[in-house]
Parts: sequence; structure tokens; C-alpha cells
Amino acid sequence: MKQQTHAACGILLASLAVHLYQSDPLITLFWAVFWSLISDFDVYIPTVRHRGITHSLAFALFPGAVVLAIGQFHLYAALASLSVILHLIMDSLNPGGVPLWLPLSTKRVRFPVIGGRVKSDNLIANLLIRFVAIGAAILVILT
Repeated sequence: MKQQTHAACGILLASLAVHLYQSDPLITLFWAVFWSLISDFDVYIPTVRHRGITHSLAFALFPGAVVLAIGQFHLYAALASLSVILHLIMDSLNPGGVPLWLPLSTKRVRFPVIGGRVKSDNLIANLLIRFVAIGAAILVILT
């Protein structure tokens, strides 16, 4: 998926966190969007394969564990890991899937039923996901 699509999913998670836990809106928004995008920074590291270790469950759990180790920030720990997990779900829609179980297994996993049918540059799929995520975020904020 495109970065804007991952960011829209981060916005949805942030709006849910603000709504449910009354957290600071700007910090929560920055935090969720940052972690929604972090998995794709592997494209800027020459020795790291895109959609490799940064697209695994081990990587998704790592930021939450680090935040918990630093302090008692349970909401931000959960939000960091959930943002990365949502990124993995979105990328599992692509034909290549994600290596969810790295480093234990290199098998790539696709989302059930529709996984593998949506290319990352599919304009309609990206716009639909963005529309749904932002629309849901607006509904959460307004209620």
C-alpha cells in the first residue's frame, strides 16, 4: 500500500485512542502515524530487503516492548505495536504478502480470502482504504 494509505490507518487508530482514552490528540496522532509508516523505512537502508524483517510480527512487537521498558506508557506502547500490525495487515493484501513469522520462518503470509489480490499501487484500493479509514476516524471524533 502507499504511504498515504498507511498514514490514514494511523489516523484511524489515533482517533480511536483519543476517543477511548482521552489522550492528547496531537501526540497520539503523531505517534500512530509515525509507527504506521516506520515499516517502510527499510527502503532507505541499503542492506535491508523491503518487506523483510520490518514487516514481521517480531518487529511489530518491538516498539511496544521498548516503550514499556522505558516507562509506564501502556497506551503508547499498544498504539505503536498496533500501528505496525495494521501496516502488516494492509501489506498482506498484496500478492507478495509479508514475512509475518521472520526470523522463525521466511514463509510469506497473505490476508485470508482477499490477500494477494490487491497490488500496492492499485489506486482504487488505496483510495477506498483511505476513505474508509478517514471516514471512520471522523465518525469516532464526532461521537
